[in-house]
Amino acid sequence: MLRVGLTGGIACGKSRVLRRLGAAGLDTLDLDEVAREVTAPGGAAYREVVEAFGPPILEKGGAIDRKALAAIVFADPAARARLNAIVHPRIRAEEERRLSVRGRRADGVTVTDAALLVESGIHLRFDRLVVVHCEPEQQLRRLVARDGIDEKAAEARIAAQMPVREKRRFAHLEVDATGTLEETDRAADALAAELGRLARAPRRPAQAPLARRIGGLLEGPAAGPRGLRPYALLADIAAAGGLEMERAARLLMPPATGPWYRAALPEPPETGPETLAAPIVLWTLARAHDDELVAAAAFSLARLTHVDDAEVAGAVLFALALAGVLAGEPLGPTLLARLPAWTRLAARWAGAAPPRRITAAVEEAARDAGGAGELAGALRGAASGVAPESAPADVVRAVEALEGPRGA
Repeated sequence: MLRVGLTGGIACGKSRVLRRLGAAGLDTLDLDEVAREVTAPGGAAYREVVEAFGPPILEKGGAIDRKALAAIVFADPAARARLNAIVHPRIRAEEERRLSVRGRRADGVTVTDAALLVESGIHLRFDRLVVVHCEPEQQLRRLVARDGIDEKAAEARIAAQMPVREKRRFAHLEVDATGTLEETDRAADALAAELGRLARAPRRPAQAPLARRIGGLLEGPAAGPRGLRPYALLADIAAAGGLEMERAARLLMPPATGPWYRAALPEPPETGPETLAAPIVLWTLARAHDDELVAAAAFSLARLTHVDDAEVAGAVLFALALAGVLAGEPLGPTLLARLPAWTRLAARWAGAAPPRRITAAVEEAARDAGGAGELAGALRGAASGVAPESAPADVVRAVEALEGPRGA
């Protein structure tokens, strides 16, 4: 089953794209509709939302007045965070329940639509992320017409979300909804065909032995930027069932304030983001050996701590190389032959070329140059392995929790 997240700026056209994908035969789920259900009277989040925001958000019949609630949360980031903390876990639980009821064909596609997948930091739950976008002026006009609000209120709602231009950087695929409805429909049809092709392609977890998974972690860096430690991040991923950016942001030192995608400080940390590659690679490979999946996770985590595109590209490149070794690429000429393609993919995601120190570390490990660098050590450890009985028990448990032991 290929799980696809569909998102975009408010009033950019994603609802139309979702309907078109459904008409093409793809399984679809609208999380905004789920949100309305869990906040309806008797819904899983209704009582707690009313307790948090009081009688002013209620209509005469007791239902939540969505416009009144929206006016509060779009004007106050703290109130918005409080609402999200109440509603999002209920939405996620209902999403999983519905998917389990529907069943999951191995070659099927499920498209989940939600406006705030990236803002809430849960976009990496999906195998592919699609962003629907249009020109800002058009977005503003559509929102005013759709919701019957004035431009000032519409601008506030748009400003409460991540700018669409920035959101597009997290996308695997995009739909430009700037043109006519017919043009948007044709773009959605092309997307449906591409998603079907991706779903039919083989996608299997990487069968790395436990010793080599442990080796890639223990023989690499022990510390990352902003107080993030690979071991602690790995444990958090295992506990959450995946990499969730808001959770990762809470591990930073100094603590993050505001949205996770604004947590990176102007002054770069002394430690590069590539030092955190091992936890995210172990997690992504447990799902599938998929370079685009690895790149997306590495890109997002690097954006948590770094604003420099070249540093972000370096993190993506090193994660791709480590994933390649854990998936079976031997050190030597084969690894060197893959390096140009990985470098191009990293540059495409980050918008810049990776630093030379990253390519040098991969080359050092591939040529067995004998250097003592931590990055080359991670690649060598992933190739040769570390016996589980000689590793710390908590590290072994965290690695096993991601995909289960596969032998030494």
